[in-house]
Amino acid sequence: MPTFREFMRVAQISAKDHTSTTRMGEILAIMRKYHVTRGLTPEKAVEVLEALGPTYVKIGQLASSRSDLLPVAYCNALAQLHANVLPLPFSQIAACIDEAYGAPWTTVFASIDEKPLGSASIAQVHRAVLLDGSVVAVKVRRPGVAEQMAEDITLMKHLLAVAELASESHEAIMLSLDNALEELERTTANEVDFTVELGNLVRFHDEIADQQGVTSPLPYPKYSTDSVLVMEYVEGTRIDDVKALRAQGDDVQKLAERLVQSYVTQVLDDGFFHADPHPGNILVRDGDIVWIDLGMTGSLTSSQRVLVGQMFRAVVTGNAYNLKEAVLGLSVVHGDVDHGALLAKMSVLLEEYGNADLKDINMGALFEEIVEILRTQNLIMVPSVTMLARGVVTIEGVMTTIAPDANVMKIISTHVIKQALTLRHLEGRAVELMTATAESAEALTKLPRQVSNTLDMLDRGEVSVVGDLKVPVNALATLYAVCGRLSMALISAGLFIGSSILCTTDMQPKLLEVPLLGALGYLGAFVLGVYVIYRTLLSRHQMRNDEELR
Repeated sequence: MPTFREFMRVAQISAKDHTSTTRMGEILAIMRKYHVTRGLTPEKAVEVLEALGPTYVKIGQLASSRSDLLPVAYCNALAQLHANVLPLPFSQIAACIDEAYGAPWTTVFASIDEKPLGSASIAQVHRAVLLDGSVVAVKVRRPGVAEQMAEDITLMKHLLAVAELASESHEAIMLSLDNALEELERTTANEVDFTVELGNLVRFHDEIADQQGVTSPLPYPKYSTDSVLVMEYVEGTRIDDVKALRAQGDDVQKLAERLVQSYVTQVLDDGFFHADPHPGNILVRDGDIVWIDLGMTGSLTSSQRVLVGQMFRAVVTGNAYNLKEAVLGLSVVHGDVDHGALLAKMSVLLEEYGNADLKDINMGALFEEIVEILRTQNLIMVPSVTMLARGVVTIEGVMTTIAPDANVMKIISTHVIKQALTLRHLEGRAVELMTATAESAEALTKLPRQVSNTLDMLDRGEVSVVGDLKVPVNALATLYAVCGRLSMALISAGLFIGSSILCTTDMQPKLLEVPLLGALGYLGAFVLGVYVIYRTLLSRHQMRNDEELR
């Protein structure tokens, strides 16, 4: 039966939801227009998502990197959603800029190119020149997109809440969908608020400043708002345009290695990484790699960075126990966890990869296999690590395109080993060792006194032992069933005896010269008796056939 919390969740969402009915009608109309029930080709899937709006385009973008779930043809088609979105007329874009500034755009810019540099589901970008002559890129949010995405996510929440209310099974699937929806809500909220991306640009630019040959656009906070973002204009070649890169004299192999090194540094050293590293967001300018579009970023705490590093080292060294401990620290528990089974599955996974060369290990696929194993144990990785896994898959896809022979795993393992040998890391390990030693020594000095006090309390009868006996669920279910049938048998016997006593009286009304109440009592006793006999025979049959008792 649905819980009170599930009822309240549906009621709460329904009270706040004033647009789902209209939006659902729009979605169904689009589905009918494209004849979705007749099947979807990759091209039609892209058209449907674009017609449904920015929220569904974003879902398609996220799905384009999930080659483990979708055929390659669909992933390739969905990848086009990153750039191929019909642009808005410049007049609408100019009106959005005027509204954001509260003044004509000519008070800030000397000129804006009417033809956009790129058009995406949430915004489109135009080249512009500031009044001081600086060449910039202006990212303008599409009108009404924030409200529409909020409506779509509310509708999805409503549907998911109703599905959870109606379904008594597939809890793992519902939990995964719930977590995916939470992540989608968080990422879309960050993407439509350009002040978030502005902060990302500032932080990212500062943190990669010490990476040689890697940079990002310089932001202009003075001219940026929540719907307009102004940054340095970057003109370069896409990282996956191998022919153009070679034509301009770039070493593609070195660029690929520098790209992976930069991403690993972002993750393990800085704890702040680009969460949407598809080829359209990575340019090459004068031999330097330029990361653009910081709308989606991921953050790792210092402890999470340590655990991610431990996970990488465990994969390289084949240490299943350390891998289990690392992923447990990076996960949220949603039920019982069988640590033995989890360790066994991690061991099997590492054995599978243990016989392969580093160059043959697909880190993104390994990440996703780990995520699937965790789901079987009621564990869900925290959103930041899920974003990291998706980013690694995307980066490996880029590497496959530009430098198939590049050894991604070797670059990662080399970085992890170097990180472990840095003075900062060694100092941290030394502090941990000294702290643990001091705590152990202190505990050792207290041990004799604690043992003596415990023995004294035992002599005085002040120590009691409390046991927690856990009975298997099946045994409890069988016990409840037996008690229930015994109770019904007693009720049946009571009804029979009581009815027999009533039949000796002259109680009115009567049915065929027998008191009506007594006749009803006989009938109830007969029905209960037959039911008890039927359930007993059924249980005997189930037991003989090794079936689950009910």
